[in-house]
Amino acid sequence: MALVEYELIINAPSAAVYAASQDYSVRYQWDPFPEKIELLGNATEVGIGVKSLIVAKSGLTMEVEFVQVAPPTTAAIVMTKGPAFIKSFGGSWVFKPITVSSTKVKFRYSIKTKKWAIPILSEYVASVYFKRIVKARLAGLKKFCEQGS
Repeated sequence: MALVEYELIINAPSAAVYAASQDYSVRYQWDPFPEKIELLGNATEVGIGVKSLIVAKSGLTMEVEFVQVAPPTTAAIVMTKGPAFIKSFGGSWVFKPITVSSTKVKFRYSIKTKKWAIPILSEYVASVYFKRIVKARLAGLKKFCEQGS
């Protein structure tokens, strides 16, 4: 299993950072990863059991389900449908206040590839891909939040 984890400090209150991360109406303003994100099943906001379809700009498509939603500290998902080479995928975004106006944000993904995909090689490739994505997403969120949206 490949683990990808990256964290940084965002100079904005944790509630504002969390809100920006989970508000799909502003997501495209800061998140460089998705071509399309939509909540499924007539959901209008994230919540435990809510599913979301994510289509990356790379073409990677994944359906995920929220398994933990605890504003303003945590959102976590697991893959319910995804690319043929991924056996399982889980992710958590954790927001920890450092001061009233700064937040430590940590994105963590775990990726397990299917056996036929040569796990050692495919998990390495997946981890390299997702490390790049995680860093870009956090940088985008930081810029968005620190500019006061």
